[in-house]
Amino acid sequence: MSNSTQEETAILFQDTNTYLLDIPHSITLAQEGRPTLRQQPAPESGSGAEKRIYRKTLNLLSCSPIKEPFPSTEPKKPAALARLLDTIPVSERRFHLELILPLVRDSLEAIKAEFSHDRRWCEARAVPSESEPHDSTTPNQHPRKRRRGNDYTPLGSASDSHVSTKNEPPMILSTTSPNDFEALSDLAIVKNPSPEPAIIKVGSGYGDEQSPPYEYIIPPESSFVLCTLPLFDAEVDRPSTSHNYPIPGLPHHQKFNLILMDPPWPNKSVRRSKHYQTHHYSEMDVLTEGLRDILRVHSHNPKTKQGLHPSELHLEPPIQSEQSIAAIWITNAEKARRAAYEALSGAGFCICEEWVWVKTTWDGQPISALDGLWRKPYEILVIGRKSGHDANVSGHGNGNGNADNTLPLSQIDDLTRVSEAITMRRVIAAVPDLHSRKPNLKSIFEDVFFMENGQLQEYSALEVFARNLTAGWWAAGNEVLRFNARECWVDLGGEGEADLHECA
Repeated sequence: MSNSTQEETAILFQDTNTYLLDIPHSITLAQEGRPTLRQQPAPESGSGAEKRIYRKTLNLLSCSPIKEPFPSTEPKKPAALARLLDTIPVSERRFHLELILPLVRDSLEAIKAEFSHDRRWCEARAVPSESEPHDSTTPNQHPRKRRRGNDYTPLGSASDSHVSTKNEPPMILSTTSPNDFEALSDLAIVKNPSPEPAIIKVGSGYGDEQSPPYEYIIPPESSFVLCTLPLFDAEVDRPSTSHNYPIPGLPHHQKFNLILMDPPWPNKSVRRSKHYQTHHYSEMDVLTEGLRDILRVHSHNPKTKQGLHPSELHLEPPIQSEQSIAAIWITNAEKARRAAYEALSGAGFCICEEWVWVKTTWDGQPISALDGLWRKPYEILVIGRKSGHDANVSGHGNGNGNADNTLPLSQIDDLTRVSEAITMRRVIAAVPDLHSRKPNLKSIFEDVFFMENGQLQEYSALEVFARNLTAGWWAAGNEVLRFNARECWVDLGGEGEADLHECA
């Protein structure tokens, strides 16, 4: 999807490599398939008309935008500051102070220069009314179960033992009627090939026969694997040396032009907060190896021409992209950045770009100090590209034609050389939404990597550790349906369900 003026977009501002994005709107638009609602002829009557209204008026429940920066948690005493600085490698401090901070500061100034002082940096948000609180900390619970205590079943755990490692065909959903299942464990590999959304209904209320089934909205042309990834088990053989799949049930021949990952990095404070699942790895090594294996198995090889599906063979077939892009969200810890670099490099990707999501208040202030040590107001997406030529990290060819022989960064150089060799960094400003909810970057990925002479190329995409589905993409993880639960959406035409918080 290109961001022309004829198309609806969640991008409020764009200038070269700087964007201002509205997070709830970006996720909402990513639920729509092609053609968009604006391009479809309006049905005269029947279920088609109902679906059109349903898709057009459904809005993602959000939270009120942040109005003031968070209070500082930085050390105030020189001795405490010195102790903290001793724990941060000099190279890491230089990375943030010399490469990231000036870029973010200049990008925020560029946006402010185009915005009037009273214009908000986000759109109006649908927030839960006081009578229906929306608890974002436990979104995998059944809504009626949620109010009874903390004894709930995580969304993914019910299906972990059900997903097969065999090459089984996906379950095809119907869009003409709801798809009923007794339990989440009945869902494993699911596909909605239709240009219309599908509805999944699960159970009758977790043992409460008086409760209606729990609903999930499945976007057009989307697919998902509901599972816990085996990379969390250090005892599992790596797929590079065994028949096991890095994503259970997803066959090795399934390749993607784009793989986006948001790993649950080991983090003591996040584990204590219990916002979402993290794991004890041995330490980063198992996670790094698991990420690398997913990329090795499922990334497209640009040297191999992709064929079109028989249903796509028209007189003028669309151009099939030969790009192979991988992107990994990281925390602001050196270990996470090194792990992402090593996973990409080990799978034959050159580190080509970094996208910085800077979190702002509704009037454009960073939510914390840009030069903060404890808390930084941004997260970074590391992006790699696999070319048809032999390549190593930072674009240096190894000349042997074997991506598996790419040396890990620990054997090449320190992180400074790699960071300084990255030729492109982009800044995406966005007012934060609910905890763990990232901006959906589908439209930006398409504009940057999959546009050819103004025409969007056909491409395949997989999001790993996804917390919501995206139209046209695959998703994998134990929280893929988290924000596609019907309770996360509201019809603004209804009464008493949500308030509209005006931000713009």
